[in-house]
Amino acid sequence: MTIGATLLGSSVPLQNAYDVALLDLDGVVYRGALGVPHAPEAVIGARAAGMRVMYVTNNAARAPQTVADHLTELDIPTSADEVTTAAQAAAALVASEADATTRVLTIGGDGLRQAMLAEGLTVVASADEAPTVVVQGFAPTLGWKDLAEAVYAIRAGAGYIASNLDATLPTDRGMAPGNGSLVAAVVHATGVTPRSTGKPQASIFHQAAHRSDAERPLVVGDRLDTDIAGARAAGYPSLHVLTGVDQITEVLRAIPGERPTFLAADLRGLAQAHPEPQWREGAWTSGDAAARVDAATLILTRPGGELTLSAGSDPTTVSLDEFRAAAAAAWAASDAVGTAGTETSVLPADFPPLRLASE
Repeated sequence: MTIGATLLGSSVPLQNAYDVALLDLDGVVYRGALGVPHAPEAVIGARAAGMRVMYVTNNAARAPQTVADHLTELDIPTSADEVTTAAQAAAALVASEADATTRVLTIGGDGLRQAMLAEGLTVVASADEAPTVVVQGFAPTLGWKDLAEAVYAIRAGAGYIASNLDATLPTDRGMAPGNGSLVAAVVHATGVTPRSTGKPQASIFHQAAHRSDAERPLVVGDRLDTDIAGARAAGYPSLHVLTGVDQITEVLRAIPGERPTFLAADLRGLAQAHPEPQWREGAWTSGDAAARVDAATLILTRPGGELTLSAGSDPTTVSLDEFRAAAAAAWAASDAVGTAGTETSVLPADFPPLRLASE
């Protein structure tokens, strides 16, 4: 399948069209300690339909077994071998370049340290132990002393790798600083930019697909710049759900490299067929919805009339078919006015927030 910069269709439920779902966790399956609504039954239903599951997370704080235990507590029975973390991806990179002198200073949670040890690497706890590489991953307990150790080691010549660069992290209380925000402090103090191994790098998705014996993997996520961009980098189709970071307006304004293949409200989208938007009579259509873009204005045709949306319009709700048609229209219009080397959206940055109507 060629993964283009527009929506595709599936005449059968996605859980029947793909053999493995590469699921993001934060914002897709859970938010902090709480499960996302409909996630447990959706995952269980996908498995019952024959789809395997591999969880792919940029959170390097926890070991795979800890993640599996959390999912099991949320009524999603999971084993550690169904979890691929950014810590494992970072450890694989370090191990691929390691020699007898390699010494790793881990700045992060126990999951990061365990991943390094699993690769047979020598792990140290202080910059005073002459580490040759610093690997930084998220942990809610990180503080000034930890970041200072990283700075001391990097300024002394150690290499620098970050498990991921997510600026924020969804929690049950809202958005919180993610690993990228803490990495920024170290970058500011050292002037050294790390290599990153987590999403949106293709390697973590390739690793997860290989571990799950996937032949037709489907990436599922809530962030365009990590989950969806990473899926596109890996050459895999993707399903974007609205239970986490990026909502409808962000999807409509997505640049080509961050556009998903399918759209859904939540993980129930795995059990659904997905109509492919079609160009008919001057508009993009999906079901009984139609959408077109005139300059910076989105015009939705729905039963009963037209809805015109532009900068300054009131927030409103749309149906899933209207969402699909609007995405196809917005992306096509943006691509039509784009110039070589430029990725931009015809919809303004202050385009009104849209929400999916309750189903």
